[in-house]
Amino acid sequence: MKNIKLLSLMILLGVGALLVTSCTGTDDPVTPTPILNFLADDDAGYLTSVAELSANTAFKVAITASHTDNITSFKIIQSLDGSTDLELFDSLEINTKVISEYIFEGVTGADAGTEIYSFIVADKDGNSTTKQITITNLGDPGKDLFRFELDNGGNPFKVWNFIGPLPGAFGITAGANFRSGEDDADKDIQDAAVAGETWNAKWTSRNGTTFKKLSGESWNTVTNDATIVAAWENGGVAESEITVEENEVYILNLAGSGNYGLVLITAIDKTVPNSEFVQFEFKKQDI
Repeated sequence: MKNIKLLSLMILLGVGALLVTSCTGTDDPVTPTPILNFLADDDAGYLTSVAELSANTAFKVAITASHTDNITSFKIIQSLDGSTDLELFDSLEINTKVISEYIFEGVTGADAGTEIYSFIVADKDGNSTTKQITITNLGDPGKDLFRFELDNGGNPFKVWNFIGPLPGAFGITAGANFRSGEDDADKDIQDAAVAGETWNAKWTSRNGTTFKKLSGESWNTVTNDATIVAAWENGGVAESEITVEENEVYILNLAGSGNYGLVLITAIDKTVPNSEFVQFEFKKQDI
């Protein structure tokens, strides 16, 4: 019995020591740092991460920042291949808890290479946060893309349900709609509706055109030969059939030729059975 009591006492002393050790330990306080974010706006064309642009191309970056303490410094630093870092902007005597929006407007360099833009906010004690935009400068832009918003009659471009009475195909190269029975070689886009199934805005082609989905900001950044070729090469896996979505951007390898088109989906209408449609704008190369 004595041994049992002694063992119990040792256990209690051990637990007590553990509790004392746990209670007396200290954690280093976490020093707050500024919060910095890029603002996304596909319509404005703001860059938010990596981008591929041709030489001498204008671009915009929008930031917002906040801090529990006052932000006393905001700088933008440009780093180019083989060059000394260049300070593009210094806020000087800033003293605020919130930067609601700041829009930086830049232009890529004249030569191909990598350009890194660092956005840095800090407080008076030097606690800082940095975020970067990396641009691959593609060099010579080539020709500008042609952009088409409306057809010759002033109407939006559309591809209707293939099962219905309206044109279910479109040629980006030709810039025109096509119906069943017309030359498949012109049908870069073909509605992929199947009789008896629910229409779901799915596209294919009749001439070997393939599709890739891009980011929404691509509609503003892909503007010429250099950027559209790069967008295709870095756009992931090509698909022969794709379900399109409103406000999304798709790149097309037209008839598998290595000539490219870009499509922005502006509306999808499912209200009238067999007359559902996808509405869009498009860009294409000057071939």
